[in-house]
Amino acid sequence: MFGFFENKKRKRAKDLIGTAYKVYNYRCDVMDPSDAKAMSDLIERAENLVGDGKLGTAEYESCAEKLEKLMRKWGGAVYPLSAWADYTDMIIVAGILAIGIRSFFLQPFKIPTNSMYPSFYGMTSQVYGGKDGIPSPSLPEKLWRFATLAAGNYSMTAPASGELYIEINSPAAARGKGLFAADVRPVKKFFVWPTYERCYKFFIGDTPMELAVPADFPIDEVVAKTFDLEKNSIVERNGKWMMRLGTVEKGEKFLNFDILGGDMLFVDRFTYNFKKPKIGDPIVFRTKYCEGMTLMNGGIPDDKYYIKRLVGQGGDKLSIEGDTLFRNGKPIAGSPAFESNAKREGLYCGYKKDGSFKEHGDVVVSPKHYYAMGDNSANSLDSRYWGEVPEKALVGKSLIIFYPFTSRWGATK
Repeated sequence: MFGFFENKKRKRAKDLIGTAYKVYNYRCDVMDPSDAKAMSDLIERAENLVGDGKLGTAEYESCAEKLEKLMRKWGGAVYPLSAWADYTDMIIVAGILAIGIRSFFLQPFKIPTNSMYPSFYGMTSQVYGGKDGIPSPSLPEKLWRFATLAAGNYSMTAPASGELYIEINSPAAARGKGLFAADVRPVKKFFVWPTYERCYKFFIGDTPMELAVPADFPIDEVVAKTFDLEKNSIVERNGKWMMRLGTVEKGEKFLNFDILGGDMLFVDRFTYNFKKPKIGDPIVFRTKYCEGMTLMNGGIPDDKYYIKRLVGQGGDKLSIEGDTLFRNGKPIAGSPAFESNAKREGLYCGYKKDGSFKEHGDVVVSPKHYYAMGDNSANSLDSRYWGEVPEKALVGKSLIIFYPFTSRWGATK
């Protein structure tokens, strides 16, 4: 018990002397010379008293009292610290720690697309009303979905009655862009963070309406689940291609859906500094080092973070037969996703012999490079199209899904 109080006294003495040194070093040039000398002498005396075991004596307490009076007299912004200064110091230290952790150990990463679906989810949708007739959630349910699933609601209400149309891409432009035409434009999220949004154009008669969603979210599936596209016709209006979606009444909510946020991961940036990645690892890499992506982007490096499954490394020979990916003549192993794709289990669609596999049949990976593919092979822009990932592009491997709170929460596979 006595040792506990003794340790607390020593800590207070250490803090006092340390702060006194700080005040003296920062403020001695503006202090009265006699006070500066007195403070220097008191600091030395306090240290000696502590060293001689006289902590807690009347002599030490008198020295500490005189020292603190001088510290308050000449401390300026250094002593005593205001609550705001304390908070600022704490925030700065926390920021430095966060930057250090992100740079060397763990980095948060949000999956925007569904190229790794169903192992990892990008943004997905839940349609209300429409062909399935799912009722819209109540306000408490919306708040719960927002907190646990990062679900944001989007809806459109008809300002007038009439025929509803949506602008579509021409057949030549639809490849790679989806069926429905959209403009991508820069915006600031919460008026602060720069990002992009995708803006779709609807019309009731000649009255235009816009729907803005995150840039990585296409609404093709939402529209298909809401309207019977097989019964609707494509027409040309005012020099643009349009799809007729049906008739709406003024005040009718004709489109209502949630966008569920993509999986948020912690990426292990540490391990690959000491050992090479393994086949089957979900790897995160920077696209600016991938020459094939730069060529696809008109020669301009596009600095993004991608996540794909590592399927090949230097010297490996890869091929696709049926739904199965082969590595060096054998069905690839190293991740449950490989077998699930080969068997087309659940939501896995099997590997697709597209891109370089369709062109060359077999692919041989270059030394000091990696071959990366999405688990959602039918909807993944991966090494089949833009080539290999150089070693220097690697950031790390996915470690855990920490949000949203779904059945996928926890260690990644």
